[in-house]
Amino acid sequence: MYIQLKTYSKLVFISFVCVLLLGTVFANDFTPFVGVDSQYDIKRMLVVFFICLSSLGLCFVKEVEFIRVSKVTASFLGIFFSLAILSALYSKHPFWGMVEIANMGLLLCAFLVLATCIKALNRESFFLGLYLCALLFSIFTFIKYILFLLFSYADAQSFDIHGLISGYVNVRFFNQLQVMVIPLLFLPYFCQNLAKYKHFSFIVLSLHWLVLLQTQARGGMLSLILASSLIAFFLSQHTRQQFISIVLKTIMAGVVLWLVFIIAIPHWLMESANFQIRTTSSGRVDLWLYILTRIPENLWLGFGPMSFTWAEAKPLPHAHPHNLIMQILYEYGGISCVAFTTWCANRLYSRLDSIQQQTIPEITPIVFAVSSGLIYSLFSGVAVMPFSQITLVFLVAILTTFDSGRHYQLELPVKTLLFLFVAAISYLLFLTYKNEELLSALFPRIWVNGLVSY
Repeated sequence: MYIQLKTYSKLVFISFVCVLLLGTVFANDFTPFVGVDSQYDIKRMLVVFFICLSSLGLCFVKEVEFIRVSKVTASFLGIFFSLAILSALYSKHPFWGMVEIANMGLLLCAFLVLATCIKALNRESFFLGLYLCALLFSIFTFIKYILFLLFSYADAQSFDIHGLISGYVNVRFFNQLQVMVIPLLFLPYFCQNLAKYKHFSFIVLSLHWLVLLQTQARGGMLSLILASSLIAFFLSQHTRQQFISIVLKTIMAGVVLWLVFIIAIPHWLMESANFQIRTTSSGRVDLWLYILTRIPENLWLGFGPMSFTWAEAKPLPHAHPHNLIMQILYEYGGISCVAFTTWCANRLYSRLDSIQQQTIPEITPIVFAVSSGLIYSLFSGVAVMPFSQITLVFLVAILTTFDSGRHYQLELPVKTLLFLFVAAISYLLFLTYKNEELLSALFPRIWVNGLVSY
């Protein structure tokens, strides 16, 4: 029994939205219901189940066209994974190195499935659905946010940066999604058929800036400002002026909301303001200096994938250094780091350059989202956390699908092999759940065992 590719694609995206909402907005209700004691772990489980079921469903689709990546990208992936496997084999934790590589392989399979689904859908319908999903996610989040804020007012109880956002072990996990969701809310300013939603976008964007300020997400705000500046540089003069204007207006509206509802009213009700100017790097600089000090010991292949979790004498117990480039340098070595940085810079520049052509205006917010996510990965664990991983993969799949016209037909044996590969990786990941070796890791990586500290 076969189903149409378009029907399958719609089911995949509906499932993706449900997974996102269950693991975020409704995580407090869903996590105890399934008997999992960690909101972080349930996110990983949902992502793995989503990819596994999506690849299984692909076996029942009659005609499937996979995107054909360029020779440069194929060569990069071949070199990167070969060096990663070699690095893992020579590391002190080869098993966990292979687990990390397996997870990357799972995300690569997700990229192929998502790119296939994106190609099958009408472009206007796809971007409408994408925008509505970003809007729905934001509205659900802000309904709970405003309710918690009102409860704080009513009880005259102060709140910290984690007190108003629900569904996340650490508010930074929400900020990681924010920097990629906010750019998607700019779609009405670049899509003619979405122009009627501009007023909704303005309100929701302003609320996002309010939350960024209230949660003191310095890296998130910096990432969005840098990414928007980068996008503005490549836009035409008229479009640039409009884009900068809406960015500045939403920021100012967010600042006003923050001053009124987070600073003024709490000060009036509780005689205290919930704001502190943090001038430190929260230990990030110490971690990066530690890596630069240690990397000469294993410059070419690094210490092995996921090895930073057990790095000796590191200044903080974090399982990752809050910087993607530093993480790759330490764990995969100098060769992989240079290759990865060069490939990312080349791909990103080509996408930014295509913005000037304006052949597909809807792509601009996607490039904005990818740029913002990559910049924030230099300050936070965007490339480590489950939902930010799959969201970034999804956005890259959008860019690649609309940028490439090269595809190849996928036969049933290949689809079956893909599912078996995904199932094997999923089984391997679930085998490591609550493994004793992770008890010493106080901060999350694949799973969380122990403490996720604020």
